[in-house]
Amino acid sequence: MKLDEYVKAATARVETIRVRTAVNPLLWLVGLVTPVSLAAAVLSDDPTVRIVCLALAAAPVLVAVVAIFLFMFYDPDRLQSEEYRLRQRALQMIYRKGANAEVVDATK
Repeated sequence: MKLDEYVKAATARVETIRVRTAVNPLLWLVGLVTPVSLAAAVLSDDPTVRIVCLALAAAPVLVAVVAIFLFMFYDPDRLQSEEYRLRQRALQMIYRKGANAEVVDATK
């Protein structure tokens, strides 16, 4: 497989991501920074540069894990998809206006 085929396959995978949550930017940061930092650590001969690169590889992962746990306990709705949150907000607005508790399609 050639490099341009890898790039096309990767961009096709990126386009299939449909769920948007509050941690998506952090996950993108992990996916971009960690492999590059690990590759730089492997290719480096200087121990100081290697340690710095490993720290740069580990930092986004740790930040993402901490953010997920914070959202999990303090604001779990932010871990839901954007579509789910919009439907939930629409239903809350309908209930505030005095609608009954029958099943309502919020997407219409």
